[in-house]
Amino acid sequence: MEYNFVFLILLLPALSFLVLGLLGMKMPHKVAGSIGTAVLGTIFCLSIYTAYEYFIGQGRGADGLYPHVTAFNFSWLKFSELLTFNLGFRLTPISVMMLVVITTVSLMVHIYSFGYMHGEKGFQRYYAFLSLFTMSMLGLVVATNIFQMYLFWELVGVSSYLLIGFYYPQGAAVAASKKAFIVTRFADLFFLIGILIYSFYVGTFNYDLNAMPSLHNQVAGSAVMMPVALFFMFIGGAGKSAMFPLHIWLPDAM
Repeated sequence: MEYNFVFLILLLPALSFLVLGLLGMKMPHKVAGSIGTAVLGTIFCLSIYTAYEYFIGQGRGADGLYPHVTAFNFSWLKFSELLTFNLGFRLTPISVMMLVVITTVSLMVHIYSFGYMHGEKGFQRYYAFLSLFTMSMLGLVVATNIFQMYLFWELVGVSSYLLIGFYYPQGAAVAASKKAFIVTRFADLFFLIGILIYSFYVGTFNYDLNAMPSLHNQVAGSAVMMPVALFFMFIGGAGKSAMFPLHIWLPDAM
């Protein structure tokens, strides 16, 4: 099964963000909101179709498991054979499920906001931020490697900062957005350290170690450091999820 269309799932919200961000102020509120919502509706349909083809059309393999499909994967930055940053689109049962979850929730937010944010100054800017947030979340769950995950993870943080500080004339909103940004960046620093430790001992940023059997010995040989790397990565997740003691930004943001 070819998944030549899945790049649109990331491309469309990115284009929506650029169009609404650069040209939105020249549009009436209804036009800007309709563009953002229509784009999300299209992405939702693409995600449903992807899930159908993956779970029903393609089905399980001979081993009874759903295959891991890399729809595309290209080198973005290549410093050496090991130090290569790739960007791609990887389909697994969890990532396909999350595509549907993210687009469903985001579409509901877009529809609800059409009325809830009616008449607000910066309405078009709000929809641009929603598109960026959606694109970041989608890129996060379909990443082919841990570096791409970190890249989109940081874009989620930027999107949160922009949305929390949407009412920037209000001092409380600005303070809350700064607090959220600083606390989550502190957590993400540990996340980055964990990624660097992991990639140093494993020798790659990729998820699929089965494609490189020789790496299993490297992972086994660094068994002491792997828990350390994973713990540091967990701190990044704790910051984004506002888990104790990195929860202090959430009440202000709400």
